[in-house]
Amino acid sequence: THRQDIDNLKNLYVDLPDGGKIPLRELAEISYQKGAAKISRDNTQRRIVVGINVRDRDLQSVVRDVQDRIEENITLPMGYTISYGGQFENLQSARARLWVAVPIALFLIFVLLYFAFGSIKEALLIYSAIPLAAVGGILLLWVRGMPFSISAGVGFIALLGIAVLNGIVLIEHLKHLQQKKFDTMEALIKQGTKDRLRAVLLTASAAALGFLPMAVSTSAGAEVQRPLATVVIGGLITATLLTLVVLPVLYSIFVKRPGNSGPLVKLNNTTFLLLFAGMTPAIGSAQESLTLEQLITIAVENNAGLKAAKLGYEQRNALVSSAFHFEKTEVYYQFDENNLTVTEEPLRVFGVQQNFNFPSVYFSEKRRNVAQRNQAEHSYHIQRKSIEHEITSRFYTYQYAKKKKQIFLKLDSLYRNFSYMAQRRFELGETNYLEKITAQSQQHKIGIRLQEAVQETAEAMEEIMKIIQTDTMATIIDIPLRSLKVLPSELIALPELRWYIENIDLKKAERKLKRQQLLPDISINYFQGTAPNLSNTLIGYQLGLKVPLFFTSQSSRIKASKIAMQIAEQEYRDYQIRLDAKRNILTTQYETQTKALTYYETEGQALSEEILKTAESSFKHGEIDFFQYLISIENAYELQLEYLEQLEQFNQTVIALNYITL
Repeated sequence: THRQDIDNLKNLYVDLPDGGKIPLRELAEISYQKGAAKISRDNTQRRIVVGINVRDRDLQSVVRDVQDRIEENITLPMGYTISYGGQFENLQSARARLWVAVPIALFLIFVLLYFAFGSIKEALLIYSAIPLAAVGGILLLWVRGMPFSISAGVGFIALLGIAVLNGIVLIEHLKHLQQKKFDTMEALIKQGTKDRLRAVLLTASAAALGFLPMAVSTSAGAEVQRPLATVVIGGLITATLLTLVVLPVLYSIFVKRPGNSGPLVKLNNTTFLLLFAGMTPAIGSAQESLTLEQLITIAVENNAGLKAAKLGYEQRNALVSSAFHFEKTEVYYQFDENNLTVTEEPLRVFGVQQNFNFPSVYFSEKRRNVAQRNQAEHSYHIQRKSIEHEITSRFYTYQYAKKKKQIFLKLDSLYRNFSYMAQRRFELGETNYLEKITAQSQQHKIGIRLQEAVQETAEAMEEIMKIIQTDTMATIIDIPLRSLKVLPSELIALPELRWYIENIDLKKAERKLKRQQLLPDISINYFQGTAPNLSNTLIGYQLGLKVPLFFTSQSSRIKASKIAMQIAEQEYRDYQIRLDAKRNILTTQYETQTKALTYYETEGQALSEEILKTAESSFKHGEIDFFQYLISIENAYELQLEYLEQLEQFNQTVIALNYITL
């Protein structure tokens, strides 16, 4: 023991319940003399434990106030720590056990309800009483000014089982009434609730009155009994009232009406489960974390650019049948005075005329439309591949940035402590000015790198949101970073190459169409002639060919279409060459990065762990000071950061190979 440890507590005071103060140094002196507190020193830390008796307050708020007072008023010397034991430690362990017990109780209640009714739907209907009961328990605790405690948590467990009793009584009777003939579901529910009103009230009252003596108890142990009973009574009050209102409504929605008319509201099983999932108290996270596959699915469904590409394909697909188009049919009536009958009467002619392209032109135009449709389809696949590529790249960049941020958070915490301790040691004259400013400089540098990592994480998330284009903010699942695998070449789809091939086919189809358009058009004319003095109708028809005599312009178009086809072939060849060159570059990068990554995975990671282990052991046994310890820790984390950076570069190269494009 050391007297200096007590002397260091001068000018610090403890507030007493009566408004007075007592010096902390005096309290420690008394505790030291009576053996109530022990002051010990070793090479790593010094600890002072002082017990304070506080009445008429819950333990959690007392400890929180103690922590706030210490942070505001006490600056501990280097190596000192503060721990909280006793009943507070028991409270923390009991709370951890409660987080396990409550979900188990909820699950067992649901299992028992399912075994009792043999139906998930009816079990979930009765299960709705649990959140309604929880509301009442929390409300009555608040009205009585009681904090949440472990006994209150046990009361909630007891309440969960009792709350479903009313639902069982009501649902069983409604099921029994369904066997009788009621005109409407409304009549059935009114009769059922009227029949079971007394039973429901008696069931809840009996349980609530049984806990009433505990709720008003003031004897020894009442501090444990009152919260438990308060939760049960409050929960039963709201569960009973709401069960008589909410449960019949839910029953009318999800259960078939009398006869064959079906339920009042038709919902599928998925909707039913989602509705009750929203009513059940959340045990896990409120929002599901999305995987890479789910992000890609959402992006494919929501991305406006991809939707536009898909609509472009559908447009081209709809235009395929437009190849068989004909000119408008001409229907005419002619009063022909040039053609007179034997009685010198003019001929009245009624006729129909239709012009056609040469038949092969239509089939050539259809082949052109099919080529345009295929090209639009590959444009859609190119756009989808680009989105999948970008989502995958941003997903792993997000994971990398988040892991890097976690490392910098640890380093920032270490250097904050180091900077604080260096400041204290400098004030006490135990170190020089150089160590102080070095610590501050290192803390500032780590803080900047931490902010950069936070910004990088936010930017990666923003890029993902920009691609998936949802109305709500997504949450991305955290995964352990690992090296990705390169897909075999035969498994890699290249819609870009298919687009260039379809472009060549399109130019060929267009050239063939231009040549077919040199063929003559066909004209068909059918007419009937009448006159007042004719007993018979004159019938006639006409077949004609439209031959292009001046085809210089069309020949130029044919020549231009041939050049366009040659351009498409050269573009395809150019793309292949540049694609192969990029593949070779990425393959070389992949091989180089594989060697570097292998070093970090086989030696670098082990070296980092060994540095951490050795630094911890050496610092604990006093072989190195805190400054050397921090330098070792920083070197170990720098190795981890280098590994993360190398892994990120490697994965981005693999992603680029798997989604290779120009």
